[in-house]
Amino acid sequence: MKLSKIVIATIAVCGATQVMAAGVTRLTGSSASSINVVRGLANACTTAGGTITVYKTNTSTSALGNQFSVKCSTAVAGGTPVNFDATSVDEARMNVAGGSESAVTNAALFPTSTNTNFLVPTGACTAVAAGTEALSFLAAGQMRSCGTTLADTILKSDGGYLDVEGPVFNATKYDGGDFQPTGFNQVFGIAVNSTLYNALQTYQKTVAGGNIVAAACAAGATTPECQPSISRAQITSLINNDLFNAGKTSGGAYLVPGSAVSKITYCQRPQTSGTQQSSQLYFLGYALNGNLGGNEVVVPNNTSLAKYSSILNNGSSDVKTCLNSATDFRFGGLSLENNPIGGTDTYRFVKLNEVAATEGVAGASQTTTAIAGRYDFVYELSAYCPGGTCADIIATINSAVTVGSSSPGIFLGNGVESKFGRNGNSAAPMASR
Repeated sequence: MKLSKIVIATIAVCGATQVMAAGVTRLTGSSASSINVVRGLANACTTAGGTITVYKTNTSTSALGNQFSVKCSTAVAGGTPVNFDATSVDEARMNVAGGSESAVTNAALFPTSTNTNFLVPTGACTAVAAGTEALSFLAAGQMRSCGTTLADTILKSDGGYLDVEGPVFNATKYDGGDFQPTGFNQVFGIAVNSTLYNALQTYQKTVAGGNIVAAACAAGATTPECQPSISRAQITSLINNDLFNAGKTSGGAYLVPGSAVSKITYCQRPQTSGTQQSSQLYFLGYALNGNLGGNEVVVPNNTSLAKYSSILNNGSSDVKTCLNSATDFRFGGLSLENNPIGGTDTYRFVKLNEVAATEGVAGASQTTTAIAGRYDFVYELSAYCPGGTCADIIATINSAVTVGSSSPGIFLGNGVESKFGRNGNSAAPMASR
């Protein structure tokens, strides 16, 4: 079933069309949802009788990067342009380097918006091999590498998606009425580098480690019974601004007692990132007012201590690069649309409070425990729709994203796929609705 059949109210409010350049729409915002946005565009293109080509700045088969463009036409990297279903555009250019908040701050309809740049597809872009991991729905040649020049310059976007509502970023700057819930929930998780994953797995097979990991699990195994766990309290200690707690002063031994690894590194996102805001809401107890709520303050960007550091990363692709390093014990937050199994990425998701977010296999939905209400690091994706009016491409993407394993890491609430959700309010607890 498609979201358009379910979230009728959302589609209705997003039905009006914003003025856009002929044939091209530009989106900014969430990097955590970018793969599922491309999946939605692919479906909308297929419905219209076309096929997509994804143009990007890198040659990775598993990552989009922060700037990419999607064209719909009768042939891969050529043919006659085809408008995405129910739109007047055949090309979507996206820049998600600024994170979720840039869906607003770079949008043409936001009064004090700023310009940004976008990637222009050209015939000089070279073919990339078939997609792997979360991009496995793209065949060889459907991705093209164009270099890093962003020739579509000094422009503003038509809005985009945010991992949480705009007032989470700044309650006085943003009007809650300008943001519309999309109707689907996005699952987040804690990912770690291979060095930490393997060390946790070995330790947690022991009595001292709580026997969390089954003794029969092979080294590096990723199914739920073999996934090691980190507690919510441990993550809170590692990302708050108390620079003298055990998480910041114990090195690797904080997570794996007896470890000789000297440092723990946090692969952090900026405050404009919805993934970062989701992490702060969940682990630090922020109030839904864009401020710290008096509970816990986040560790400063690029903190460097003897046994702890934080590294600032612009987008989700950058976090994955950070986590693929075997140096130190590394961790960071990622959406579960990302799945490293079956590709070249070496990072892995761990359990949170001994509950797995992922099935740990290639092609998994990565939503099972969240749908059941057993895992609650989950927030509802929002769209920037000033005055209740979204760009028509937003409604098209919403209606084209299918549920289940074809769109990993997201699921419908409101009793459709799950009874559990936050009812469009990131400050509300996850509960039956």
